Amino acid sequence: SLYVSEYFSQSAQKLTFYSWYGNAKLFHFRVPEDTVQLRWLLQASRGKGPECTSMEITVHFRYGAPPVINPLGTRFPVNATVRPSYNISITLSSTVQNTTFVNITTPAAGDWFIAAHLPEAAGRIEVKGFSTPCPYMFQADMFVLRLTDMPVLEPGVAVPQTILSPAKPLHVKVFIPKHTAEMRLELRSCVTSKQKPCAVRVVLGSITLPQSFQRIITCTGNVNCSLAVDSPPWEKWLQIMVESVGTADASVAVELVASFTACKPGSTSTFLNFSSLNQSQTGPSPGSTGATGSLSLSTGEALRNVSSQGSFCLQSQPVVREDLDVVSVRYRLLNGPSVPVQSMSPTVLLLNLNTGMDSGGSLVVSLLLNKTSVGLANATVVACVSAASPVLSLNATQNCSTAFFQGFPLSVSPSSADAMLIVLYPQTDDWFLSLQLICPKGQGECNATEAKVTVFAYLTPCFNDCGPYGQCSLLRRHGYLYAGCSCKAG
Repeated sequence: SLYVSEYFSQSAQKLTFYSWYGNAKLFHFRVPEDTVQLRWLLQASRGKGPECTSMEITVHFRYGAPPVINPLGTRFPVNATVRPSYNISITLSSTVQNTTFVNITTPAAGDWFIAAHLPEAAGRIEVKGFSTPCPYMFQADMFVLRLTDMPVLEPGVAVPQTILSPAKPLHVKVFIPKHTAEMRLELRSCVTSKQKPCAVRVVLGSITLPQSFQRIITCTGNVNCSLAVDSPPWEKWLQIMVESVGTADASVAVELVASFTACKPGSTSTFLNFSSLNQSQTGPSPGSTGATGSLSLSTGEALRNVSSQGSFCLQSQPVVREDLDVVSVRYRLLNGPSVPVQSMSPTVLLLNLNTGMDSGGSLVVSLLLNKTSVGLANATVVACVSAASPVLSLNATQNCSTAFFQGFPLSVSPSSADAMLIVLYPQTDDWFLSLQLICPKGQGECNATEAKVTVFAYLTPCFNDCGPYGQCSLLRRHGYLYAGCSCKAG
């Protein structure tokens, strides 16, 4: 294998005591594809004057978006998603400089963020010129080790590979197509060079902070070994690491096979929309040469195309993204704000947040159930907001999680007809809203029922403009824009 090392550096920033998010100094890195080892070099220093005392610096890490932190112990809005960030503390005591390393094996490729700050501000007023503040500096550098010739698994093709030693694990990758419902990885053969029992550890997925959802399986002997994951991340490369846990001086020959189960998407509106778009044109488009008629379908034919909804594993609803301003997006449903929800398969809406500039705000999803649309008083619409791939098994387990992401659950019913979710700093990705009708006595009870749910979804810099006693401010770091709330008096 051929490894290359790459180095990324950002200039040092002066730290300040924490009173609002703008006091945290943000560092934004982009980890390349096929990275197998990541090392951050964190350097903190302070001045040498008598006013410089020992100080503790808090450093937060997060993949995909800036870390959501709460050093002041303040209250977040109701229904906001608050997951503790991964953080470490760096202490500057007798030394004026501290160097700390943070290592991550098989990190996820893409945006990574580091935020550093001093403890809470004292809040006392100091007269200018009579006190000299101590300068505290912080700098983050990133080293990555990247594999240039990582083998690629093709679906259904057995690929023989060799693990030379436990110190040199095997890294391979597989591309997950769109509309994949399940991925299965099989270890079909495993033979050691010393003719001893085979023992390998297979790790699917990459590390993401603050939470990581790698899937691990240990295979021993020569028997077949497999691992299946539901709703893997669509249209992404998935890293697979295989390491030997057996004899130290023996090489291991393994054979890997990846297979996929496709999800057949249905849409209640695609044909009708193409038909209506074609009819709304006042004249032929340039270069069309009269071919626009091929798009036109009769309403009856379009309805026949979408009538057999039971054969689909999801019902797709078209959504248009409208960019309004910086970190400000509105999602408009082409069929109006109301969407039909059934029990046979989930209704899925795509909320595109993958421009790289959307992670600095708040994603708001609001659901409102039309009470007259539900024929059963006990029926509930269960919803899930997830990144990278949608949740397709809401009726079976009602578990709001995909292969490598813990989603955010929502539900509406005739007794509680509205629900709201606020995702603070959503990670850069395609986000999905899945909705499905659930009946307490089983799916058969819901077959003849359809719920109507009004969906409002938008991205805003600050939810509710930070409230009556807050002020929303846009912050910038090397061209990356993000928002934060600062409190006014009261």
